[in-house]
Amino acid sequence: MKKAIALSLLAGSLAFAQSGLMGGSDGIHQHNARTLGQWNFVIGTGGDITLDNWSLTRGGQYTSKGKTYTLNRWDWTLAGNFNAAIGLLDFLDVGVSLPLYYDHANDDEGPSGYYDMWTTSRGDLDLWFKAGVPFSDESIFGLAAMFDFYIPTGENSVGTRPRHAWYLNDEGYTHPFSADAFAMAATLEFTLDLTKKNIPIRWNTHAGFVLATGDGQANTLVYGTGINWLPLSWLDAFVEYSGEYRVQKTGYPRDMMADPMIVTPGLRFHLPWNIDFAMGLDMSVRALTNIGYDWKEEMEDVEKFTVRYIDERGNKVTYGYVPTPRFAGTAALTWRFGGKDKDEDSDGINDKNDKCPHTPSGAVVDSTGCPLDGDKDGVLDGFDKCPGTPEGATIDSVGCPIDTDKDGVYDGLDKCPETKEGANVGINGCEGDFDGDGVEDSFDRCPNTKQGVPVDSTGCPKDSDKDGVTDDMDKCADTPAGFTVDSTGCPVDNDKDGIPDALDKCLNTPAGLPVDSVGCPADADKDGVPDALDKCPNTKQGAQVNSEGCEGDFDNDGIPDAMDKCPNTKQGVPVDTVGCPADADKDGVPDYLDKCAETPENYTVDNTGCPLDYDKDGIPDALDKCPNSKPGVPVDSTGCSSDTDKDGVADGIDQCENTPSGAQVDSVGCPLDSDKDGVADFQDKCPNTLEGVKIDAKGCPVNKKEDLELLKKGIQFKTGSSKLTKASYKILDDIVKLLKKVESAKLEVQGHTDNTGSEQTNKRISQERADMVANYFIKKGIAAERVRAVGFGSEKPIADNNSKKNRAKNRRVELVPFE
Repeated sequence: MKKAIALSLLAGSLAFAQSGLMGGSDGIHQHNARTLGQWNFVIGTGGDITLDNWSLTRGGQYTSKGKTYTLNRWDWTLAGNFNAAIGLLDFLDVGVSLPLYYDHANDDEGPSGYYDMWTTSRGDLDLWFKAGVPFSDESIFGLAAMFDFYIPTGENSVGTRPRHAWYLNDEGYTHPFSADAFAMAATLEFTLDLTKKNIPIRWNTHAGFVLATGDGQANTLVYGTGINWLPLSWLDAFVEYSGEYRVQKTGYPRDMMADPMIVTPGLRFHLPWNIDFAMGLDMSVRALTNIGYDWKEEMEDVEKFTVRYIDERGNKVTYGYVPTPRFAGTAALTWRFGGKDKDEDSDGINDKNDKCPHTPSGAVVDSTGCPLDGDKDGVLDGFDKCPGTPEGATIDSVGCPIDTDKDGVYDGLDKCPETKEGANVGINGCEGDFDGDGVEDSFDRCPNTKQGVPVDSTGCPKDSDKDGVTDDMDKCADTPAGFTVDSTGCPVDNDKDGIPDALDKCLNTPAGLPVDSVGCPADADKDGVPDALDKCPNTKQGAQVNSEGCEGDFDNDGIPDAMDKCPNTKQGVPVDTVGCPADADKDGVPDYLDKCAETPENYTVDNTGCPLDYDKDGIPDALDKCPNSKPGVPVDSTGCSSDTDKDGVADGIDQCENTPSGAQVDSVGCPLDSDKDGVADFQDKCPNTLEGVKIDAKGCPVNKKEDLELLKKGIQFKTGSSKLTKASYKILDDIVKLLKKVESAKLEVQGHTDNTGSEQTNKRISQERADMVANYFIKKGIAAERVRAVGFGSEKPIADNNSKKNRAKNRRVELVPFE
């Protein structure tokens, strides 16, 4: 165990010693080959913070006494340190660092505070020294070796996440904040510093080995690399990658993805008084493979990495090993002071006073150590082969001005950068212009052009429309090519009709006559009479006209003969647009003869223009759906016999013209009275009353013993049988008396059931019950021809069968008179 703890301490040393987090000068987690220099000191602090219970235990869970608890979602951790170092020689540094940790791990359902997994604690003290290979100050390469010794000053049995992979103990309990044993580490550091070649890039990489002396712990490889971009003297940008890998076989599987690996982008600020502040974001490679926080993926193979933990009170807990936070904010702050006047960039200004500590070698600097650029051309003095370049001139890579057209005026200042070689130019790089027209004399074909006259590319007065009159004299600057023009440059128009002679086909048009587009007198209707003289300017093309441009009209109907399709219309008869007698309703009868001038379209009419009505019922044949109605029979709007009360019997034969709607009627339109009791069926509440029985206003018998509707309700049978109940015989006797009183009456006994059981059984029982009643009547002296029995089963329900009450209604006997 002691071996494992020592190895874990050694790994912790390699991971942080001389990195930015522990006082280094690049990035946060990087190791570089640079040393402090003799008697230079650095003190600092740094750390990281994460808000995520998955960064405490795998899946944010732990198990105690067989029960699993989940930590609060936003539990958090801190890891930090205080560090100091001194340069004993220019190439040898020694230092010390004391880590401080805090894990806040609570849950709402477990024994909160019972297990001491959340506390503030110190870590193991790290004593280290570093020796660098003394390359020259001009070399871009750096190499150093570093050795760490860890003293187990950290507290045991506190915390949650083991801070390094070698803390895992497969033989005993893992202590997250301490290896609980001495440890040693050795690492090799390499730097490639391109800033010494005026390229703002520096690359650092390191690899080392941790010897763990604690039992049950694994020797571990640590490694890392980082690239730094230094765009400004006060700012670095960096991206780092660092990790640990357990190379010794133990009870825990060796798995690179299960060990720490982080990627850290960030910024480092170089502040006044030699203070550096760096900040970044640690991103676990493990977390990047499970961006969506998939719990099953997170807990895969968790049993292979179960941490056994015991707190200070002896309580035991197990949980899944988490190598690093998923994501953590990290920062570091350092202050450098003391020592000899070191000049890291060899610019003659010691680092203490150097405001630009990364000046390229060979550059000339001012009193603050910042590079000079005397001519402001972007090339630093010391590299500038032409230090007096005029401001604004374009330069090459060594700071010398460029003169592309070799006219003695530098590019960037040359307003005429393509001057012909050998030409005389002014201070702006352009040639002379005697007449000031903007065309250089060497190209000017008209060197004496008057001032202000527009010129073309050859320096001669411009003639945009090529009519021989220069633009400064031309009043018609857009004259088409080939037109004859006058002295003002406008097209010649001898007859003053507004059409230039070049386009005028009628060159001698009399003054004042309107003309068309070719200069000829306008004749809109093409009748040969100019519009100015035409009294009929809209004559149809081809018509014969007189000298005034108007056509003839033989019948004086107002329609010219050329358009008149009826040229002999009688005088006074109204005509249409083609000169024929008007027929407004288009029925074939001219309006002056039409006695029905508004006959609807498509109606058949007689010779007076009125609609035909063959059967003389007042409905025109075009609308008459019954065109052969008998004379005198009233008809409706369609020409068919009317039925006022809508009983299906035409009014002409309907003897009961006001029959209520819905009432059944006979052939003459009167309401039916099936039982001949004088009350129409639609009003009769007892439609099966026997003939001769005295009734009330509703058509029901006054004597209840003569009311078949009431009597039938008393006919009852034993359940599931065709046997009558005892009470039923008294009712049947009353019906027999009624039949004997009304000797002409005949009764059909109808048996009905509900839908319970099979239909075959229902049919049988209903028939047996009907037979039972009919046979009783016959037995009591009623002639057999006056009685008949029919069983309908469940075919004719009077209510649905969805309830017990309704099924009872359907189990019944009906008594229906027949002829």
